[in-house]
Amino acid sequence: MIMEPDENYEEPSQKKKQNNPSFVSLPDEIIVNCLARISRSYYPKLSLVCKTFRSLIVSQDLNATRFHLKTQETLVHVFLQFYDNDHPSLFTLWIKPSQILTNQLEKKRRSTRDTRLVQIPSSCVSYIPMNYVAVGSEWYGLSQCDTPSSIIWVLNKDSYVWREVSNMTIAREKALACGLNGKLYVMGGCTADETTNWGEVFDPKTQTWESLPDPGPKRRLLPIRKIEANQGKIYVTTKMKDFVYDPKKGTWKGSRKPLFAKCVIDNVWYRCDKHTSCSWYDTNRQEWRVVRGLAVMNTYGVAAGMTEIANYGGKLLLLWDTYVHQNNYRYKHIWCALIELKRPGGIQKDEVWGNIEWANKVYTVPSYVLMRSVVNVV
Repeated sequence: MIMEPDENYEEPSQKKKQNNPSFVSLPDEIIVNCLARISRSYYPKLSLVCKTFRSLIVSQDLNATRFHLKTQETLVHVFLQFYDNDHPSLFTLWIKPSQILTNQLEKKRRSTRDTRLVQIPSSCVSYIPMNYVAVGSEWYGLSQCDTPSSIIWVLNKDSYVWREVSNMTIAREKALACGLNGKLYVMGGCTADETTNWGEVFDPKTQTWESLPDPGPKRRLLPIRKIEANQGKIYVTTKMKDFVYDPKKGTWKGSRKPLFAKCVIDNVWYRCDKHTSCSWYDTNRQEWRVVRGLAVMNTYGVAAGMTEIANYGGKLLLLWDTYVHQNNYRYKHIWCALIELKRPGGIQKDEVWGNIEWANKVYTVPSYVLMRSVVNVV
């Protein structure tokens, strides 16, 4: 996880670098090999040492080296949309090392700040994709840097090296994508007045891009939280309204079909919605059933808040928000919880129970939109 920022840290001056033997020039291969063996939590501070460190930390070589050395880590990236910024800001979940985390929902104590969301400095955002999309047997990636880019990447699964494929027609910043019928659909990440290429589709067979029909100015203005392929159509979730694109008809329309935050753990689908904090899909009964043991979460507004869930090392990670009113001031707490899932035997062998390992407030902000979360192994 990302290390807590040090506000008192100052970048070494050029004179100090010249007089300090620790700044002796080393081959990039040796530096990358050393960086790959330490936790990514140190990277923000190391990026301040010199330009060489900064460029290597965001390089493709470092990701490939970590892959081969088996030193990859699981990181939770969260995108928050603030009303004074046109594009989402990137955060990561920071967990204080060597701490026993507690369930603050039950203890009713003030936040210990042992877990929190920390904004990732732009200098530490890798040019290598954080947003992966499966299209057939290939993985395609979009950069999530602050600088708009038209590059699309495809992953070599053997070497863990990304290579560029045919560029998008326009540069995009933190766009979203999904795969459907062997094609890659990309939307958003550009100006709202972009009518021609607000959405486009890539055909890997022909290596060509084709613009999607214009969804209309009202829909283009809405910040996208998620896009998802379902039953031959593409559903787009925003804070205000949801809409759907039909590739066969080439048409857009409003959607009443609810899109739940979903993930798969041990071949079982889990989701969160406004009626229950968490449920799982029983393939035998072909119905969604409540995960037992999580009643305390409903008390704290999990079902009412905007919720994101993810598979975090075989456990269920939840992010949600709650409104707080104090002295005529309204703001939000962002909560995070990690849940262990169990299926006990005996008479209840067809039930799933959840045990909250820890839960804590990880961020407080006056107004924002919880856009999406991504769990990456990097």
